[in-house]
Amino acid sequence: MDAQLKKGILNMCILHTLKEKEMYGYEIMKIVKSHFTDVYEGTIYSVLRRLASDELLESYVSSEDSGGPQRKYYRITHNGSVYFDNLANDWRELYKTVKNLGIALE
Repeated sequence: MDAQLKKGILNMCILHTLKEKEMYGYEIMKIVKSHFTDVYEGTIYSVLRRLASDELLESYVSSEDSGGPQRKYYRITHNGSVYFDNLANDWRELYKTVKNLGIALE
């Protein structure tokens, strides 16, 4: 898959995943890797850092009560939700356009 296309799709998928609930980085990485097996773990963490620096996500460190390691959790911001909604609308429009051109995607 084209790297730039994949980058935009990863943004949308990570934001969508975090709309449901806050998650720690490794948990997000496992979910994304289960659908995008050819994506490197470092790429996913890079996307998380970029989304956070763009203020679409925010992160915090939480220590486990069970004495486990600290984990960095991510949650979507209001700006991230708006950005996701725009991406999803763009994706729907692109899908319709491609379908109208006669390219079967299913």
